[in-house]
Formats: sequence, C-alpha cells, structure tokens
Amino acid sequence: MISARTIALTYARSLWRRRWYGIAVAWLFCLAGWTFVTFLPDLYQAKARIYVDTDSMLRPLMRGIAVDTNILSQVDIMQRTLLSRPNLQKVSHMADLDLTAHTASDQEEVVTTIREHISVDAEGPNLFSLSYTGPSRETATKVVQALLTVFVESNLGNNRKDMLSARNFIDDQLRDYAQQLDEAEKRIAEFKTKNMGLLPGENSFAAKLDAAKQGLDQTNAEIDENRQKRDELTRQLAIVPKYIETVSTGPDQSFGAFGAGPPMGGGPDTSTGNMDADAHVAELEQALKAMLENYTDQYPDVIKIKKQLEKAKAEAKQAKEDADKKAAEKPADMPAVDPRATTNRSPNPVYEQLQLQLVALQTDIASLESRAKRQQADIKQWEGSAKNVPEVGAQLTKLTRDYDVIKRAYDELLNRRESAKIGSDLETQTQTVQFRIIDPPQAPPLPVAPKRGLLLSVVLLGGLGAGVAFAFLLSQIDDSITTLRELKEIVAVPVLGAISMVRRASDLRRRAFATAGFVGACLALLAAFAGVFTIEGLGRMLS
Repeated sequence: MISARTIALTYARSLWRRRWYGIAVAWLFCLAGWTFVTFLPDLYQAKARIYVDTDSMLRPLMRGIAVDTNILSQVDIMQRTLLSRPNLQKVSHMADLDLTAHTASDQEEVVTTIREHISVDAEGPNLFSLSYTGPSRETATKVVQALLTVFVESNLGNNRKDMLSARNFIDDQLRDYAQQLDEAEKRIAEFKTKNMGLLPGENSFAAKLDAAKQGLDQTNAEIDENRQKRDELTRQLAIVPKYIETVSTGPDQSFGAFGAGPPMGGGPDTSTGNMDADAHVAELEQALKAMLENYTDQYPDVIKIKKQLEKAKAEAKQAKEDADKKAAEKPADMPAVDPRATTNRSPNPVYEQLQLQLVALQTDIASLESRAKRQQADIKQWEGSAKNVPEVGAQLTKLTRDYDVIKRAYDELLNRRESAKIGSDLETQTQTVQFRIIDPPQAPPLPVAPKRGLLLSVVLLGGLGAGVAFAFLLSQIDDSITTLRELKEIVAVPVLGAISMVRRASDLRRRAFATAGFVGACLALLAAFAGVFTIEGLGRMLS
C-alpha cells in the first residue's frame, strides 16, 4: 500500500518539474489583476441620519375625536416604498443625474444604478439612516440630500393626500346615503298613508278593535240600564193618577189638599174630602220614592216633590181639623149634601214629570241603540281586515329595518367625516410629526470602495493559486514515466531494479542556477506586489 507521504512527494516532484509554467501563469494573472484593480473607479459614500419625533401633546388630547393616524406605521411604509420608481426619478432629477440620460433606456439605467447604491436602514424605533455610494463626493451628497427631502415630503404629502381622499370618499358616500335615506323615509310615509288603521302602535288595528268592543259593551250596558229605568217609570205611571179631583163648596170656600172642601151635609161627605187629601199625600209619597230610586236628594225634581208633599200633608192635616170642627158644630137637621158643591179635575204634575222622564229615556235608548249599530259595523269592518294586519306589520317592519340600517350608516359617516376633518386640520395646522436631521448628508474624503489593498492581496493569492493549478494540470496530462512505481504498474514483467542518474558538476551548477532563478522570480512577484501596494497606499494618502 502506497503511503500518503509517497504520493505527496510524487506530486511535489511533478509540480517542481513544471514550476516555470506555474510562475509564468502567476505573473500573468497578477499583472492583469493588479492592473484591473488599479483602474477601478473610486466610490464615495454619503450618509445622513434622521429622527422621526412622533411625541405630540395634541395627539393624546385628540384621541377619540380626530382620526388617529399611526405615524410609525406610515414611516415604516414610507421606508419600504421610498425606493419606488417615482421617488427614484425625483431623486435623479434633484441630484442632476438625469442630465446625461437622453433616451428611455438611459433613464432606466440611471434609476437602476441609484436603486442599487441606495440604502435605507432603521437604527432604532424612530431613527433612520440614508446612504448612497457614488463616483464622487458631490454626487453622493446630492443624492442623499434629495433622498432625505423625498422621505420627508412624501411622508407628509401622502398623509395629507390620504386625509383628503378619505374626506372626499366619505362625502360621496354621505350624498349617496342621504339620497337612500330620503327614499326610505318616503316609502315609509307612503306605506303608512296607504295602510292607515292597520299599523302597529298606539293606534294599531288591535287597539282600535279592542276600543270598539269596549265601546259596544259600554253602550249595551247603558241601554240595559236605561231600559230598566224605562220599565220602572212605566210601572210608576201605571199607579200614579193622571188627574187630581177637587171638590169646591162655593166661590169663597174651599177645602182639601188642592182647594177641595167637604160637601155640605153630614159626616160621610166630610170624610170623603179627607180621603181625597190623604190619597193625594200617598200619591206624592209614592212619586218621591220612585224619584229617589234614580236621583239624589239634591235633584231639582226631588226637591220640588218634597215641597209639594210637605204642603199636601199640611193641607190634609188642616182639612181634617176643619172637617172635625164643622162636624161638631153642624146642626142635627142639616141636609147631607150642599147643593152648591162642585167637583174639579186638574192634571197631576207628578204624572207629567214621570211622563217627561219616560220620553227622555226612550230618546236616549234610541240614540244608544243607533250608536251600538255603528259600533257593531266598525267591529265587523276591523275583523274583516284582520287577515291583512300581519302582512302589513311585516312589511312595515322590513321598511323600518332598512331605514334603521341606512340611518345608522349615515350617522356613522357623519361622525367619521367630522373626525376626518379634525384630523386633517390637525395635520395641516399643527406639527404632529417632526423630522429632525441628526447627521446632515456628508461624504468622507476617502473613498469607501474599492478596497484596493485587499483586492491586490486577493489577486496575488489568486495568481499563486492559478500557477499551482496550471502546473498540476500539466502533470495530470503528462503520460511520461517518472518513478519506479509507475513502471511496475504499467509493465507485466517483474522489475528487478533501477539505476540512478549520476549528475556532473556542470549539471549541478545548472540546476542550482535554475533554482535560484525560480526563487528570484517568486521574490520578484512579491516585490511587485509590495510596490503596487505601496503606490496604492500613497495615492490614497495624497488624495
């Protein structure tokens, strides 16, 4: 088994035999690379830092009244959209980078170059850094200044533009909802007018039907009550005499309750006059009793009958006393009948009063019966319309619901418009957000790129690597036999041994000179690297 050391020595001898090819490739690679690095253009970087101050005393005071915009969210969005094409075109115009762009492709290239060399970084919650890398300090500074201007103006301008757009949108929606609200109110008014009496509410169908039934019940109760009064008056009229009879004995003499006097004659005739007075008293008492069943003691007719009753009682008492006195004084041979006695008939006022009350009751009964018929007709009408009430109520509920939805949306839009107006005034008349430039745009005097020292070292390492790789490639494509091991692997017969080359002194000297030359070439390469590195450093210092 071949050891790793043997393999390494074999490769090393192969590379050593082709060392001149390797050093030549290294020289060529380094010269080309150093030349390319030397002529790379310098790039300068300008940088600025800005602080967005969102702490305002008005914002917490106006919270819930005005539209509260999320400033940090807006700044974050602005940071993400800052490198949009319109903004980059503004930057290129403000920094005079589009002066040499005469065609659309040139302008696109300018915008692409700016986008590739611009950097926007967030260094904290409200701290941002803007940087640009350009071919000169002046250009880099102009671009950063323009970028800073676009960042501030775009943020404020977009915010106010959004406010204006929101207000215009709300105004358009308000006009639309106001029209819908008017149409909904008109539909409800027309529906109520068309279905008057069948609508739910205080004057609803059910309430009117109940009121009609209650009115009919009350009317029927009044009719029954008046009929009972009528029957009672009819009964009283049957027992009260229509006329009152009085007996007169002469033009200057009268006895009895109503001017009646006892007849001239004996005792029986005298008792007849007393019986008429007592009958009149009984009639008045019966009439008073009938009146008290329907009226109070203060009723005028009751008071009148009481007075007549008192007067009749007094007259009956006086007539009795006079009759007894005359009967005691009458001679025994006096005739039984006075030829001058006459009988008179007069209308009974109690009968007339009861008859007037009966006529009034009959009139009231007729009026109540007519009212009851009208109420029964109304009840039939409401009951006939009962089938339409649920449908009318459902339609009214639907119209009212649609109106309420539109009204709520309209009121909400009104509140939003006022909030948007206050928020817009807050944005335009006050400084709710302040942009403070912490570090103004400035580019250092030394270029930030390219890193020539690092690139020169990379080119040197790359050249050495390229030389070694080229020598190794040559060793791999060379099919000559250089070692006894390779010979044993190729021939089929056993190899008995090998004879070493005996070098002469001249060969040794030639070999030493060759080795010295290779070492010198390597040192010269390093010296060239040191010289180029030194020149590059001096150039940076002098610039």
